[in-house]
Amino acid sequence: MSYSKVSPFGIFARVVVVATVLLIFIGALVTTKGAGLAVPDWPLSFGKVMPEMVGGVLYEHGHRMVASGVGFLVLVMAFWAQLSGQHQTVRRLSWLALALVIVQGLLGGLTVLLRLPRPVSIAHGCTAQIFFLTTVAVALFSSPRFLTAQTTLRGERGTALRLMGFLAVGVVLTQLLIAATMRHMGAGLVIGDFPLSLGRIVPPFDSAEVVVNYTHRVMALIVFGVLSAFAVRVHRERASLPAVAVRFAYAMVFFVCLQICLGALTVWTARSLIPTSWHVVNGALVLATTFTTWMWVMRASSHHAMLGQPDLEMVRAVADQPRGMAMRDWTDLFKAKLVLMSVITAALSFWAGRGYFDFWGLFHVTVGVCLIGSGAGALNQLLEIESDRLMTRTRNRPIPGGRIAPGVAEFWGCALATLGTLYLGLVMHPLAGLLAALAVILYAFVYTPLKKISSYNTLIGAIPGALPVLVGWTAATGGLEAGGWVLFFILFFWQLPHFMAIAWLCKDDYARAGMVMATVKDPSGQTAAVQAVAYCLALLPVSLAPPLCGIGGPLYILVALTLGLVYLYAGMSWGFSRSTSGARKLLLTSVAYLPLLFGALVLC
Repeated sequence: MSYSKVSPFGIFARVVVVATVLLIFIGALVTTKGAGLAVPDWPLSFGKVMPEMVGGVLYEHGHRMVASGVGFLVLVMAFWAQLSGQHQTVRRLSWLALALVIVQGLLGGLTVLLRLPRPVSIAHGCTAQIFFLTTVAVALFSSPRFLTAQTTLRGERGTALRLMGFLAVGVVLTQLLIAATMRHMGAGLVIGDFPLSLGRIVPPFDSAEVVVNYTHRVMALIVFGVLSAFAVRVHRERASLPAVAVRFAYAMVFFVCLQICLGALTVWTARSLIPTSWHVVNGALVLATTFTTWMWVMRASSHHAMLGQPDLEMVRAVADQPRGMAMRDWTDLFKAKLVLMSVITAALSFWAGRGYFDFWGLFHVTVGVCLIGSGAGALNQLLEIESDRLMTRTRNRPIPGGRIAPGVAEFWGCALATLGTLYLGLVMHPLAGLLAALAVILYAFVYTPLKKISSYNTLIGAIPGALPVLVGWTAATGGLEAGGWVLFFILFFWQLPHFMAIAWLCKDDYARAGMVMATVKDPSGQTAAVQAVAYCLALLPVSLAPPLCGIGGPLYILVALTLGLVYLYAGMSWGFSRSTSGARKLLLTSVAYLPLLFGALVLC
């Protein structure tokens, strides 16, 4: 097959993409007009193939006609791809598109026959977006320019851009899920003003509809921020990326800005037909341009750096390490020890928020936090491959040690983080899922790159480290009450002296890897020591606050006070001496502090 120009199949695949956009627009018209039950039977319409096209029937039956046409085009595309010997990926994607359009048709039928049940209607809307992405992927893999693109961006820069693209696609899909939920709950105008919400920045959350609507607005800001950051990163790397990838990144930013404007018009015009329907279609275009930009980045980038002589020496240094440690490698990749701590604190926070022992609730929280923690740990190590090769304590980790491929870590990191977020959001509470997503984003995409930019990375890193307790609390209560925040700040302040001890013990390693830690900026350790003592002092009153929120009792106060004073003494002892032995004692004290404190909380 020649790649000199777009083949007839490639042109046809693009026609299918355009037809799908038209179908999404007509589907949006049906929902906006409330015409979903204008035709009460299915697959026929009033028992006919072609009923009288008046009123709501025009929209609903017109939607069915266009959907049938798109289904026929996809059927032709699947057989054409198979019989014409297209690339294996194109064949598989074409058959997947056919399967999805069949599922979509069945969901549409169920929506009518079951009289618009909310879960089925939401699934119908979300499947449409996934089907649309599949047709975009077929068109993309049918493009000669895409298939012949060369790898031009390597190493940490390539890895960071690939993962930022995954994050961008993920937040857009999440927003579309929230939008579908809002539309089919009839919550589009429950907040009737913009940019304020019921006259406030944060409205009273007195109904599920208000919560979903406001969540949609907050997520819009998150989507704008993430997509803008992705576009800026693509622009910076434009010399190493195909020009078409940069153009799609610019288009992505244009469509997301247009989407915010259309959202405002939807509110200001009280959901009039055209702005509301275009808002839905433009959301799909935001998804398509984001996905296409990401696919171009994936095509043009690689985890593997161009190895120079020093890198080759590093590879030889780890080549003789023992290889038969599969289970140990996976636990190291997923940072099992850190995950265990997160699971325990989240489970105990859930127990405290629930007020009684709920086995299945604890089980679901444990599974969800384990998934997001494992995914975030893998993504963190994936982004730090080259830095890990330079540090003595990390050069034999499974990725730099060559025992787990970067691509495998990328797949499992993305998959587990996504699965954990969805699990907590769908099984427990949407707010728990959003906090879980925030923890992954802050840990992998903010804290990790910030290590090479600012010594404030430890302060930022303490936020995702403490978020599991809020995940557990919101999973139990559905809200962010004072008790959850107290537990959050206990974990937040506890981490910082712990981090400072590690930064002192590993300061040479961090300096070699170019990480901007407090002990690297100030090798005397004075800055780190002052921070360690300050955070120990801040932890002391916060750790005594749970009884004020109905958590714990007199025994807990006694234990918390004792542990807090011991922790403060360890911090001050190291602060005055700034010795290796003092840092080790502070580290050991921090490790003992948390289980003892939470153990006392459980006993009380």
